[in-house]
Amino acid sequence: MVAVIIVMMAATFVEQSAGCATFIYSSWWFASFWTLLCVCGLLHCFRRKLYKRPVVLLLHISFVVILVGAFVTHVFGQQGVVHLRVGLPVKVFVTNDSEVKKLPFELTLSDFEVITYPGTNTPMDYKSTLLVKAGTEGRQDTVSVSMNRIAELCNYRFYQTSYDEDMQGSVLSVSHDPVGIGITYVGYGLLFVSMLLLLILPDEGFRRALRRLTMMAGLFILPTGSLWASPQALPQDEARAFCSLYAYYNGRICPMQTIAKDFTTKLYGKDHYGDLSCEQVFTGWVFYPSSWTNVPRKERKARYKDEQDAVVEMFMAGEFLRIFPTHSLAIDSSLTWLSPSDSHLSELPDDEMFFVGKSLNYVEELAVTRNHDKYLETVGKIRRYQQTVAGDVLPSDCHFAAEMLYNKADYTRPLAMAFSTLGIVLFLFFVIRLGSERQVPLWLVYACDVLTVLVFGYLLLLFGLRWYVSGHLPLANGYETMQFMALSLLLLTLVMQRRFLLVLPFGFLLGGLTLLVSMMGQSNPQITHLMPVLQSPLLSLHVCVIMVSYSLLAFTFLTGLAALMSRRETFEAHLADVSRMLLFPALFFMATGIFIGAIWANVSWGRYWGWDPKEVWALITLLVYAFALHGETLPVFRRPRFFHFFMVMAFLTVLMTYFGVNFVLGGMHSYATS
Repeated sequence: MVAVIIVMMAATFVEQSAGCATFIYSSWWFASFWTLLCVCGLLHCFRRKLYKRPVVLLLHISFVVILVGAFVTHVFGQQGVVHLRVGLPVKVFVTNDSEVKKLPFELTLSDFEVITYPGTNTPMDYKSTLLVKAGTEGRQDTVSVSMNRIAELCNYRFYQTSYDEDMQGSVLSVSHDPVGIGITYVGYGLLFVSMLLLLILPDEGFRRALRRLTMMAGLFILPTGSLWASPQALPQDEARAFCSLYAYYNGRICPMQTIAKDFTTKLYGKDHYGDLSCEQVFTGWVFYPSSWTNVPRKERKARYKDEQDAVVEMFMAGEFLRIFPTHSLAIDSSLTWLSPSDSHLSELPDDEMFFVGKSLNYVEELAVTRNHDKYLETVGKIRRYQQTVAGDVLPSDCHFAAEMLYNKADYTRPLAMAFSTLGIVLFLFFVIRLGSERQVPLWLVYACDVLTVLVFGYLLLLFGLRWYVSGHLPLANGYETMQFMALSLLLLTLVMQRRFLLVLPFGFLLGGLTLLVSMMGQSNPQITHLMPVLQSPLLSLHVCVIMVSYSLLAFTFLTGLAALMSRRETFEAHLADVSRMLLFPALFFMATGIFIGAIWANVSWGRYWGWDPKEVWALITLLVYAFALHGETLPVFRRPRFFHFFMVMAFLTVLMTYFGVNFVLGGMHSYATS
């Protein structure tokens, strides 16, 4: 197993430097490694008489079944592509090895369409409609293929992959694997059942570690000066009124306030500038540009300065003021959103061109002359114009209000800083008290509980608002998955702290650090529509399960640190039982998340394992942590101090899987960093 892990680690870096590692993954010697691992594992199961522990035996056999299924797919399965043009029948497909294979039926593309989100040009789905002619009688059936909705014909599976620019052609992936997929899915099922039984049965490792966890006599019961510049800005109510207009931004319709928040954060590092809100900053740029162009921006690295310059250029070009919907330029009945400086303005009817081109200038004049009532009246007219022209596709009043509330309520940055600092202080205090066999004050425990509940409720509210506004479970990028992980950590803290008091500072520290990490790439990531391939409930389930696994493994990491800082053997042994108790569900969730991801990949791309770096490192993490569960075979893991050292070092594989792959190795899973 060590040899397999080392080879997979090396292969991911070879792929990063050479661009491809297929010559490793498809080689005979790599397959021989896995075969040898299966044989050694089965012999070891027999030697350890695991037939007397049928659930443990079933767990190990399930991995063998999964590998057998993969081998059958590798040897007998066929994968390729078929290129279809409207009205032209096709009877063959081209395999990945450039061989032409015949299909047992005839395919004809009758129609291809790109389905967009209402009122936008953002693709929601790609759909091919096919005529299938099979048999000597020439019977024809109609089937459709779209993202995450495959067509299966005579054990051939078709997946929407690409399309021609003229919209008259479609490229479908083809997979013919009638036996291998079934065997692999049986292995997944056996794995799930065996892991579930291992968590339930009283004589297995999880329940044994849980029983050993007993409470021991209640033991485990810069101010800054005001140096801001003073650029001109509107009063808050006028700025808020303007930012309550609808706008087309980032491929969707949203409040102007969302643009104001993104704009301000990118230029000044926060969603405000001094005492001015993001609405006042943005409207200041709109109505008093000369007053804001020389205002100091946040000092950043060169690439971020380039981004800031690009943001200002986009603002000057009117990209952030696309607030006027029109059907006069519509293509295929879609809606077009224009800014007052748009080049298509001259194509509008005269009355519409006058309103779109002049109304914002009039609002600016009213703002500069401080004509408050007339200003609000004119902004109201623009909003009514938006509702009249684009009424059918505008977000509902509830969605609009929810996004405004989300923009106002998001204070995760100061919360993350406070939680991380408090977690470090509490961690040191708890370790010192518990390590010296002194009780933690009860009032402090209650205070931590109350604070954890409040923060959990706040993050849950933000998560729910983002879910409601986006229309999908917010687990599509690095920010959202880390926010969900923070939620999971706090929930686990509340559930576990009664049995294991040290979880409280762990929850504060990990929750704060997770929130900080979520803002590493972008402190205020945009809410976007999901790309078509990600519109699958399996994606949300896959990410949720994996994040829970990472949360549990993070607790084992901190438990290991606490034990290594202690010099009391009884304390170390107790913490070792805590880690073992956490390790069982952690690996259960990780393995479940991996095979849910594999099923999603099979549904979306026609293959359940593609040796993508993220897939490989997830498997490496699973195998590395599996060593710690084999204390009967590997006696060194029975020694608490070594066990804790291993758990601390093993967490590096988790960091590599989530961060290292995203930021260093890349791959298909790199969308998680966006």
